[in-house]
Amino acid sequence: MAVRSRLGSRRRRLAILLAVAAGAAGSGVWAGHRIESPADAARRASAPAASPITVPVERRVIATSIVVRGDVQYSEEYAVTPDPDVGQGAGVTAPVVTGHLPRGGSTLKEGTVALEVSGRPIIALQGALPMYRALRPGAKGADVTQLQAALRRLGHLAGRPSGTFDAATTTAVDRLYDAVGYDPVAPTAEEAQQVEAAEQRVTDAHQQTVAAQQALASARSGPPRSEVLAAEGAVDSARRARDLARTERDTAERNGADTATLTRLTNALADAENALAVARAQLAELTATTDTKALRRAVTTAQATERTARTALTQVRAASGARLPRGEIVFVPTLPRRVQKVEAKLGQPVEGAALSLTATTSRIDTSISEEERKVLKVGAEVRVDDTSSDVAFTGRVAEIADTAGTNGALAGTYYVRIDPRGVDPKRIEGLNLRVTMPIESTDGEVLAVPVAALVTDAAGTTTVRVRRGGSDEDVPVTAGLSADGFAEVTPAGGAQLAEGDLVVVGQQW
Repeated sequence: MAVRSRLGSRRRRLAILLAVAAGAAGSGVWAGHRIESPADAARRASAPAASPITVPVERRVIATSIVVRGDVQYSEEYAVTPDPDVGQGAGVTAPVVTGHLPRGGSTLKEGTVALEVSGRPIIALQGALPMYRALRPGAKGADVTQLQAALRRLGHLAGRPSGTFDAATTTAVDRLYDAVGYDPVAPTAEEAQQVEAAEQRVTDAHQQTVAAQQALASARSGPPRSEVLAAEGAVDSARRARDLARTERDTAERNGADTATLTRLTNALADAENALAVARAQLAELTATTDTKALRRAVTTAQATERTARTALTQVRAASGARLPRGEIVFVPTLPRRVQKVEAKLGQPVEGAALSLTATTSRIDTSISEEERKVLKVGAEVRVDDTSSDVAFTGRVAEIADTAGTNGALAGTYYVRIDPRGVDPKRIEGLNLRVTMPIESTDGEVLAVPVAALVTDAAGTTTVRVRRGGSDEDVPVTAGLSADGFAEVTPAGGAQLAEGDLVVVGQQW
């Protein structure tokens, strides 16, 4: 009984504890229902009415763009390396700079002296072919055509390039050298002697031609009229003298003159008849038709000899004309050029490049990704600016590389060259600029709203909510190109939407 009593007592205490715990839990639940936080109280309070955020409809150009950074460089570097073939001293291993040393940053124009070495000029001309050989009269080829084209641009040569270094080209080269203040390379003494001898042969041949032509002309024209008249008079006089001599003899014979007298008169008659025969022969010779065949052959032969002599003179002159040394002309692909760097020093031999030339125009080097390359086209207009340098201008995409990682572009990117427009190259020299390259653009200004103003329902209808007179109206639109947070919109189904209308882009409380 005592044990049972102790067990019963323990059970009663446990029951009491459980009852107290249950009561405490019930009180907690009740209290939880009676106590609320400030957030709960704020939620139970009535929220303020939301007000719309509106912006006006605009007219603007919408364009999607690629934006990159690019470095400004001067284009088309070209090195001027003096050639030892200058003047008459061809073969000098290292020409010495003797004058006309340009300053870095100066401009080199066509037809001017780039540098003077060993007392001779290096004249800059525009051309794609290098000056790979010396040129002189008689030379033919594309390099001669290129030289003639440059001389024509400079006003030294008239007519179109023929590709043959002829007398007109020689004269034009002389004018070029005169324009830059130097004498052209003259022929040698031996060449001058050859020209003099050829000229003498032409003179002699011409004199022979003139003599043969005069003889032929004289034969064709006949004797002077005065000579014919004199000869005819001589015949008449001789005839009268013979008739008189005959009459005297006949008279003496009839009168029975002595033998001595008859002999004398007979001899006089014979002399008179002989004189008449001579006069007649002379008249016949004088008026006879001359055979000019031999004279014509003589003229033909003389003319052929003269032509041969003149041809030989032309060839000798061509071969001995002013020589254009290989080292006195430098052909540069484009001119004028900017002297970027001067390596040569006055009075010092030159080995290697003496001058570094660049184009007078600058370029902007940048690169784009492969995806961007698929949509960017050569010829596209771009915008270039830089806030820190306060520059803004336009440009044109001039080149897009076909291969990634070329022309200094990073691996996986494609080089792009931009040609700036409307900006002084000196102002942007060495800058790193922002380049914006439009990919697609609207055709001029269009109605545009923020992208946030567009609402598309489940049926695919796009609307903008327009606030008019304190109320909202959903206006159906057709959305076009979007960029920079704006989208092109066109009212659909006869709806009205105009620049300045307020469209809802959000709510604020």
